[in-house]
Amino acid sequence: MHTFRFEVKKIWKRKGTWIALFICIFAISALYFFNKEAALDMEATNQNLIQNRTDQFRQWAAEADDAAVKAKQAGDTATADEQAFMADRFGKSIKKYEDLKIAYDSGDWDYIYSSDLDGLQMVVENPMEAQLSIEEQRVDHFTLRASYEEKQQLLEKGLIPPAQDIFLYSLMPTLYNEFTGFSAAQWEQMTERHGTVGWNILYQFTQYFLIPITILLGAFLFGNSVSSESIRKKRGLHFFQVLPISKGRVFFAKYLVGLIHTVLFTGIISMIPLVLSLLGRGIGSLAYPVLVYDGPNPSAFGNRTPVPNGDYDTFHFISLSDYFIQGLWMTLMMVFFIYTVYFFLSLWIRHAGATFLVTGSVLFVGTMVGTSPWNPFQYLDVHRILTQENRVLLVDNRYTFQKGLLALGFTGLILWGVSFGRYRQLKVK
Repeated sequence: MHTFRFEVKKIWKRKGTWIALFICIFAISALYFFNKEAALDMEATNQNLIQNRTDQFRQWAAEADDAAVKAKQAGDTATADEQAFMADRFGKSIKKYEDLKIAYDSGDWDYIYSSDLDGLQMVVENPMEAQLSIEEQRVDHFTLRASYEEKQQLLEKGLIPPAQDIFLYSLMPTLYNEFTGFSAAQWEQMTERHGTVGWNILYQFTQYFLIPITILLGAFLFGNSVSSESIRKKRGLHFFQVLPISKGRVFFAKYLVGLIHTVLFTGIISMIPLVLSLLGRGIGSLAYPVLVYDGPNPSAFGNRTPVPNGDYDTFHFISLSDYFIQGLWMTLMMVFFIYTVYFFLSLWIRHAGATFLVTGSVLFVGTMVGTSPWNPFQYLDVHRILTQENRVLLVDNRYTFQKGLLALGFTGLILWGVSFGRYRQLKVK
């Protein structure tokens, strides 16, 4: 215990630790405010679009009224009636967009959802008769079904959605759409989402590889206790050699102190968006629905390779609370794995900067090479595992949350054992 406390004190006496911590907090805070500005810009764009369409219909209604008056004066009754009918239709469109603007500005999502659901229901229930397209490229039926059910849940639970283009029914992005050319850019713009409340922002940041990047930074800050003290500059390990303390005890103390601090560091950085959101619109609700892919059903294909099909593949939603509970377990196991990889490499490289670069390269290459469900590097994308996107991307149902925990934990234990053996053979200079 004395060795453990001694190692803790050494970490927090280092000025570099505090400087690095403040830099990381500043970086995640800057990302939060960047996202906040993007959300505000998107909301302002929606408001401008609604106003522009309202003004356009007003102009058309005025032109139709003038044309009707002139036609009536000229004795052209048919044209006058036609223009009066068009002016009436434009007037209804004006009322529609005026009501939409009031609802959007006041956050009356019940009104907006109800209108969207009416339109989506038609294309979901009658896919052969009604379709949505972008430049003649069809929106996949899977996306329409998932968007329809998401809106139903948002409406039933009274939840605040992320900021998004509110036109074209605010469809959600899914893996089943494969647009090309300008349509792809247009689709990406239409489905771009930015969280406006705490939990939604954290959920969004999880998709940006926030967790593995934060863990790697934590390992860089706290995982060099052996390698940095085994060189002539610091001679930290020489101090332990003159004390009646076993090598194993020193190893456990240094490893555990770094691991615990990496866990705490990851937790602190992850909670920054929630803390900052208290100064804005609040942290939101954990009942927000998260799409989980079921993928193609292998039993329906017999001996043939399953092929994703948006018309038949199923899905379900889990709450954001379930998503984060599973994410917490995955994060803890990922901390153990990434920290152990870094610690193991640091015993050989003995230079913090080089170890950081090599570890990052190993993690990146590991995710790109090999698609075995027992490859621990395949589980570094937490979001992709929890939403089961692998079932669609790799057409493989063997990638599961439980198998990810086992792969990360078992590989971490092996590396930990090898690290211990390497430490016992380590010679200080």
